[in-house]
Amino acid sequence: MLNTQQISKYYNLIIDWIYNNLFVFSNLIELAVLLLLSSAAYFLSKILRRYLESLVNKIKPLSSVKTEWIFNKLSYPFTLMFLIGFYYIITLVFSLPNLFISIAGNLITAWVIIKFISIFLPRKHEYKILSVLIWAVAALKILNIYDETISFLDSLSFSSGNLRISLLLILKGIIIFTILFWAAGKISTLVTMRVDKTDGLTPSVKVLLNKIAKFLIFTAAVLFTLSSIGIDLSAFAFLGGAIGVGIGFGLQKIVSNFISGIIILLDKSIKPGDVVEISDVYGWVKKLDTRFVSIVTRAGKEYLIPNEDFITKEVINWSYSDELVRVDAPVGVSYDSDLRLVEKLILEATQDKDRILNNPEPVCLLKDFGDSSVNFEIRFWINDPRNGIQNIRSKILFSIWDKFKENNIEIPFPQRDYHLKSLPEDFLDKFSTNQLDKSTAGIDSLNEGEEK
Repeated sequence: MLNTQQISKYYNLIIDWIYNNLFVFSNLIELAVLLLLSSAAYFLSKILRRYLESLVNKIKPLSSVKTEWIFNKLSYPFTLMFLIGFYYIITLVFSLPNLFISIAGNLITAWVIIKFISIFLPRKHEYKILSVLIWAVAALKILNIYDETISFLDSLSFSSGNLRISLLLILKGIIIFTILFWAAGKISTLVTMRVDKTDGLTPSVKVLLNKIAKFLIFTAAVLFTLSSIGIDLSAFAFLGGAIGVGIGFGLQKIVSNFISGIIILLDKSIKPGDVVEISDVYGWVKKLDTRFVSIVTRAGKEYLIPNEDFITKEVINWSYSDELVRVDAPVGVSYDSDLRLVEKLILEATQDKDRILNNPEPVCLLKDFGDSSVNFEIRFWINDPRNGIQNIRSKILFSIWDKFKENNIEIPFPQRDYHLKSLPEDFLDKFSTNQLDKSTAGIDSLNEGEEK
């Protein structure tokens, strides 16, 4: 760690620099002049900007949005650089002090150059941070304190065994990792685009290759960062046992889903675009991830189902080998119906439907004679299960209902006949003679129904 001696040394250096540079009459005058030049540059940049905007608007090929952004970024620093440069020439001619003016001129020039280069780069936070970092290094070089700053940051450190970590090492690692992580993202995107454009690969193989490439690229970025800042990678060998224990307990489900995802990609049982059904979830596979499978239902809901469920549970893949799917719909009619006419009407209900295929053609089967109805089953085929199965089944059943209504075909409902063999004696005493006659008539009618 930084000891008291080092702190005192750096403190004394800062105090000496302040006394030798700031508290000098000529330097204070320079600071005042620099402040006046900054104020003048602010007002002049406003006037200059209006004039340049009116001039640029007359040139049609120039983009108004781009030029406006350039004016906002460069008008003030460019004007200040020009004024400082003009005053610096005056100091050379009349032999005036120019220490701070020279430093400020170099700093502003470096900032203008960096801003000008950043115009041609995307407007993202990464590029802004990179611009500030480059300017900070340039400023340290201009102020001639770069080596002292590096030495100071390196002195702020602590040791753990043979490993020494300093603030300089941490900052260096963050900078290198940020650059490599950004580069790894760009390379990963290029590899993904290249793989996706390859015609000879199936969708599942493309997903697998993209995941492997992304894992290798980002792992290489992390390892190269650790190696570039001087960390011996063998020092992390002891983590192998800890990682193994973590996988056995805390990471068991994560690793299980990861391995299950690889198995799914290798055996091609599930791939993007498939129509699947698992645990009452019916929809099409949108995405295969390292941990889950994204399934979008017809209602627009997106379910994220763990990969492990597709290995351990029963899964219906409606489009595994092909998208040809048979849809079954039960239909019941009364015993008084003309069964041949019923068969004809059911088959007619499937005709002229856009989604129903003619080959294989629809089939109507007589299933069984039930307690209350004669049961039929209509079977037809579709080749677009992604568009839904229940909706086409509902459409066919509505069509069958309409045809049955037109031809007086009855769809029965469960019925039961109750026969009263005897009544309690006190039950009859509670009613009048008329009521008793009515009850007796009702019982006689029930008995007649029983005899029939």
